Amino acid sequence: MVIMDDLKKMFGQRVRKIRQKQNLSQEELAEKIDIAVNNMGKIERGESFVTAVTLEKLATVLNVKVEDFFKFDSFVSIDEMKEELDFNKISDNEIKQLYRFYKLFICN
Repeated sequence: MVIMDDLKKMFGQRVRKIRQKQNLSQEELAEKIDIAVNNMGKIERGESFVTAVTLEKLATVLNVKVEDFFKFDSFVSIDEMKEELDFNKISDNEIKQLYRFYKLFICN
């Protein structure tokens, strides 16, 4: 069961990820949805939650559906997977582990 603090943190992380994917700064997004920058930071850190009006503004400005903010575990796009699997950002040992996993579970 997700408690409210967890929900706020996961929601904030999701907002941050969507914002960053669109190359917007916190300041730019805060201005577009008409809230203070420090409030935007609190939302992304999970210290504060949005009102219904702000939630709707976020969805409109970021061009996503409201429910996309709440798809914590079930939604990862192919682009997000590729970004997270950027082989230039991970160590040789991690690449070896991924390869072993691939051979064990995918190739057999």
